[in-house]
Amino acid sequence: MRFKSVLFFLLINSYVYSSEDILKSDFDNYVKLSNSEKSYDNTINILEHISNVNKIIFDEYAKKIDLDETLAVSQCLNAKAKELVDSYSDCIAVGLTLKKALGLNALELNSIIQKIQDSYPNLAKELKIINSPIPFTKLVSSSKDMIYDIYLNVSNNFLYEKLNYKLPSNTIKKIKDDKRFEKFLLMAISNPKLNFLQSTFLEFDDTNYNYETSFLLGLNRVLNKKYDLKTNIYFENALLKAITQKDKDKANFWLYLLNKDEKSLNALKESNDLNIYTLYIKQQLKEKINFGDDFKVLDYDFLKKYSNYKNILINSFAKTLSSFDENKVSPEFNLGLMQVSLRKAEKLMLLYNLTTKKEELLDPKINIDYFTYILNDLKTDYSHPLMFFYGYINNKEYLNDKLKFDLFKTNSLYAPYLSLELMGNEKAKAFIVSFIAYTKIIDNKELSLEEFFKNLFQPSVSH
Repeated sequence: MRFKSVLFFLLINSYVYSSEDILKSDFDNYVKLSNSEKSYDNTINILEHISNVNKIIFDEYAKKIDLDETLAVSQCLNAKAKELVDSYSDCIAVGLTLKKALGLNALELNSIIQKIQDSYPNLAKELKIINSPIPFTKLVSSSKDMIYDIYLNVSNNFLYEKLNYKLPSNTIKKIKDDKRFEKFLLMAISNPKLNFLQSTFLEFDDTNYNYETSFLLGLNRVLNKKYDLKTNIYFENALLKAITQKDKDKANFWLYLLNKDEKSLNALKESNDLNIYTLYIKQQLKEKINFGDDFKVLDYDFLKKYSNYKNILINSFAKTLSSFDENKVSPEFNLGLMQVSLRKAEKLMLLYNLTTKKEELLDPKINIDYFTYILNDLKTDYSHPLMFFYGYINNKEYLNDKLKFDLFKTNSLYAPYLSLELMGNEKAKAFIVSFIAYTKIIDNKELSLEEFFKNLFQPSVSH
């Protein structure tokens, strides 16, 4: 394989967000590509009409272009770590992520390093660092890019076992002005076990940073049980920097939790945005909540066979993930009302011997059928709507990995709201509001946030 093939893949795989119409068109052209015969000319013609080439499209393109070199790139990209040990340098560079590399033993990593150190010296150096007895000491003296690349791309276990140390001041100087710093900070505090790494940022100067950084610095202090003036200052700074109403509500919510002050309470009461923060206040004050026209109910005949609870789930997912858009397509090809992952759907087709055509996944009934398949799988391990949501938009492996860090512990002072922030998914908060709204609309039952969060890990009601 020549290097230009690897470069070609890297270029076309870096897609950017496009309008919904363009994404739907890309999916339609992907379906056309997957249904076509092997043909260089035909494949190129279809590809010319695709705006954003994601990995799903590239893998299909590689099958249909009828060029061994391009197919090899796809095969390398999808290869397991053990398979790459015996491969060649270009293939290793395309297919070996740092997380994959952590599944190899020291001898296997050394073999790979020997193969790639001339052609891909930076990757070789990163592999040497993670393969060293004390990776932290080598990493903090490395380049800024290498620090970011390793911290942001290794596993949670590796972070905890090998990189959980307070960063030296020289390292902080290297990384603090980079656009990736906010992502680094979120990584550090979203794993509650990284206490020593988190200590780096307990007194961090947020003067020249945006809302998100100030807010994360405040959360970091809450996580580390520092409920003092400095913590308040971070949230006050976040409030001053906030642009959207939701961001203002989020900062005021945490100021209210910390201080129970009238100023934050009144700001939340007066907000015209219905979100988890304002819902909390409205319920605390026993105010009547008008969920409004935004919370429409899906009106398909086939939904009548489902229980109220199942309909609450379906409407909550559809509202949160697609805003009820039957034709919504994400850049990763999550499809339709329930944003069913195309990859998950294809696995289900194989598992259950289903003959669904890819384009049929946008049909509301079929889309909800596949949602049900995925939900039933989640129900083997979880029983709570919030766990369903996290497992659905990611997978069970992701959720189990997150839950290893004792998130959502009921005895935590600010549970479960701190855990919601640490999970780092704004849609989960919107889902909670939707679930409470549809419980009222469909089942005519008032559901408080406190009641919603009960029994996160045990079955509460059989549905």
